[in-house]
Amino acid sequence: MPTAPRVRHGRPQLEELRRQIRAIETPVGGPAPAGQDALTLGAGLHEVCPASYLDTPAALAFQIGMLTQCSLASDNARPVLWVRPESGRAQDFGRPYPLALARWGLAPERVLLVEARDAGDVLWAMEEGLNAGALVLGEIGISPRYDLVASRRLHRAAQAKAARVLVLRSHQEAQPSAALTRWRICAMPSPERPWRGATGLPGLGAPRFCAVLERARGGPPKTFEIEWKNAAFHVLESAPMARRAAQPEPQPGRPTRLAG
Repeated sequence: MPTAPRVRHGRPQLEELRRQIRAIETPVGGPAPAGQDALTLGAGLHEVCPASYLDTPAALAFQIGMLTQCSLASDNARPVLWVRPESGRAQDFGRPYPLALARWGLAPERVLLVEARDAGDVLWAMEEGLNAGALVLGEIGISPRYDLVASRRLHRAAQAKAARVLVLRSHQEAQPSAALTRWRICAMPSPERPWRGATGLPGLGAPRFCAVLERARGGPPKTFEIEWKNAAFHVLESAPMARRAAQPEPQPGRPTRLAG
């Protein structure tokens, strides 16, 4: 009795699995942005980590500046919910200062400060704030409660309201999450201003940071040197070029090799 030919299902299933993986890893808008476009954050969850413990104030400044820089005109009517635990290392640097918030483009009257009892309450308050239509700044530090499940809930809640939630994590190694991007921030020396004070010392220049984009869906890690000026971050020359060793001086009698 003849038997029906065997149908191989392995190859179509493998191709379908590859298609699903590509859909997860590749952002909807195409390849990862570069240069100044990399400082545009879409709706969803984004993470900020200080490069060291003492870089926490710089990471907080970056967190605030990115929220205000990426806000649309329609976002100006939204409140900004700032959620942090009652105690922890981030509190070593004090509470948000209204004049400093205005310096980084965030009107103090828009901010609602929530100090939660523990990490579980921090996550609950951030998610409820997103569901209510607010923009959210959060401080989570190191907590096992902030995992793939919790971060995915925040990301989905932010996307549902076309909002952004920026979460400050610890300077230590970050565990996996559902964030669209993860930035690691450290402070850099500011440039000198051309004018000098009565004592001959130069004035303070614009704040500068080294911003490492550790995670970006659809793209490799990148490093930027950025400056806060005119109420926005601006990308300077690439960090590897800025710290490149000086070329040796040409010696008399020896031909100079031109790059080309």
